[in-house]
Amino acid sequence: MTKKEKIGTYQMFCVMLLCRMTALFTFMLPTTAFLQSGDRILSVIPLFFIELFYAFLTVFTLKSNGGQSVITAAKEISGLSGRLTAVYYILFFIWFAGISVSRFELFISTAVFPNSELYLMTVILIAASLYAALKGPEATSRGAVIITAVLLASILFIILTVAGEFRFYNLKPLLLNGVMPVAGFAFYVSSRTVEFAALQINAPLIEGNIRKMAVIWTLSVSIISAVIFLVLAGVTGEYGDDQIFPLYTLTVIARFGIFERLDDILTGLWVLCSFIQLAFLILTASLCASQGFNKAKKLPVCILSSLGVFIVYLFTSKTVTQYSEMISSRLQDLAYITAVLLIPLSVTEILRLKRRKRKL
Repeated sequence: MTKKEKIGTYQMFCVMLLCRMTALFTFMLPTTAFLQSGDRILSVIPLFFIELFYAFLTVFTLKSNGGQSVITAAKEISGLSGRLTAVYYILFFIWFAGISVSRFELFISTAVFPNSELYLMTVILIAASLYAALKGPEATSRGAVIITAVLLASILFIILTVAGEFRFYNLKPLLLNGVMPVAGFAFYVSSRTVEFAALQINAPLIEGNIRKMAVIWTLSVSIISAVIFLVLAGVTGEYGDDQIFPLYTLTVIARFGIFERLDDILTGLWVLCSFIQLAFLILTASLCASQGFNKAKKLPVCILSSLGVFIVYLFTSKTVTQYSEMISSRLQDLAYITAVLLIPLSVTEILRLKRRKRKL
């Protein structure tokens, strides 16, 4: 990698944070793992420890592999294992990106422009993300830093404007069904993310202390999620439980001075967040190809990845709620565990044994 392609840990922090916040904004309350609003606040505690476990696991495997990505480490075992690992992660990121686009399109067509067909907007979003991905990680990460600052300021602004509507009686009795549903919901939320899998691929691009960044990121995400869930429960109560996108409902309630519809203003910001997330995932998919296949070229790989995202979007856009919750829920859990846990640990252990054998 050239010096130009390197990014700082703070830039990676912002990219990962935007990916998580985008997932939160378009988060749909699951029917298979539904929790009362009060218990969703408590779910942040097991969520923190789950994410912290993944963070340390990612840092451990990266350090054990000499700072190489999981694909490069697998390639050191054998060329075939490297190529198979690259293909798996490429498909994983394309699938996640396509699902994210479907959820975002559902969010826009349901909450912002009801009963509207938004294929053109989706095509423009994917095309713009492709262009940004071709510009490289530095350009994407610089944009992420600016948008993150605006996003955090907007979240704080919303919380302050709705603080007067907060009612403690909206916080329902906790743990009525025990601890396990809370832990299950935390795992559900965690397995619908992509940040640590992406970190396994992007690590060679990052300059700085990845372990420190991963821990601070995990703590920051947990705190932000806890505050959002607390305010959401205290302000919307049972009404928020019935909304397909409860966080959007919170922005509709928020009003300040002449800004009577903050949701209209903030929707534009969320489009930018989705743009950064999609560009990052397309770029990560192309990085997987370059790490696993020596002759892979960035332009055709990014184009093919974007087409793959669009195909997944077409396949899931009409049924994203039912499909993601009922049909692919177990598959998503397995895919996530494989990408974040099973492959990195397996590659690390096999590579360790192979290196040890060479020394004998």
